[in-house]
Amino acid sequence: MKIIGINGSPRANGNTRQALDLMGEVFNQEGIDFEVLHIGHQLSPCSGCFRCAKTHTCTLPDDGLNEMYQRLIQADGVVFGSPVYFASITSGMRCFMDRIGCIDMNNGRQLRFKVGAPLVVARRAGAVNAIDELVHYLNYAQMVMPGSLYWPLAYGNKPGEVLQDAEGVQTVQVLAQSMAYLMKVLEAGKAQIPQPELPRKVFTNFVR
Repeated sequence: MKIIGINGSPRANGNTRQALDLMGEVFNQEGIDFEVLHIGHQLSPCSGCFRCAKTHTCTLPDDGLNEMYQRLIQADGVVFGSPVYFASITSGMRCFMDRIGCIDMNNGRQLRFKVGAPLVVARRAGAVNAIDELVHYLNYAQMVMPGSLYWPLAYGNKPGEVLQDAEGVQTVQVLAQSMAYLMKVLEAGKAQIPQPELPRKVFTNFVR
């Protein structure tokens, strides 16, 4: 089994990456492969062209997004990690979710019923707002979310400070344990209980 961690921080080795690595240690103990994809500043925002409805890939100039999507399809679980910027996720994570989400809903919802977990790192406030944004995406993608002993967040400002948040470290580790358990339960049940068919989505516009 494999889990992909999305590092939505502009900093490749900041507190968000360290929080993801804490989860990675637990995944490795559970016999699950773990890989982190760093978004950084490389992704362009979604243009809303909806050409992906025909191509099933993003047709914007290649910035690595389509390859990332294929990695997610091949994985069994995904951790969406972001620091808090102005009580929100980063612009990089927003670009990632907008474009991945648009492709996926036009490509048979390949992330459906995979295990997905939100993970947020904050200096002080705004963490719950950022978590809500990630949870809204996971719900729309029909991913299955594990829980922990607290909301999935840890605190830190300078790189390394997140490791000083004892409650945050425990929360992240338990989140990883819950995620690994849920993945194994779902895998064991696939042979006995088939997934429900994906219905054609109904769109109702309020202004006609």
